[in-house]
Amino acid sequence: VMEAKGLIGKEYRTCDSYVKMSIVPDADWKCRQKTKTVPDSKNPVFHEHFLFPVQEEDEQKRLLVTVWNRERNSRQSELIGCMSFGVKSLLTLDKEISGWYYLLGEDLGRAKHLKVATRR
Repeated sequence: VMEAKGLIGKEYRTCDSYVKMSIVPDADWKCRQKTKTVPDSKNPVFHEHFLFPVQEEDEQKRLLVTVWNRERNSRQSELIGCMSFGVKSLLTLDKEISGWYYLLGEDLGRAKHLKVATRR
């Protein structure tokens, strides 16, 4: 997880954001990890790396990436958006996943990802 751009919280304020990743579906939530929270930023930089143990039965699952805004005066967080990648596609050694991706709504983001087109 490298960085994000243009994150906006409630009432168009800057965010105290963090990213959570999990292999879904996962009934016991054993494969969840998260970044540190970057306070007061619309363009947070995380530069964090994560490893997930993957079993053969996980190849049909998805890696869900969710971005959250932590409410300043409480322990609650609001979902900003998400995306997901098929685990099997991530295991292809000659294919690196990089670039910018749109944050999607929860229902759509649980099913797919959408890469930002590069300008030529």
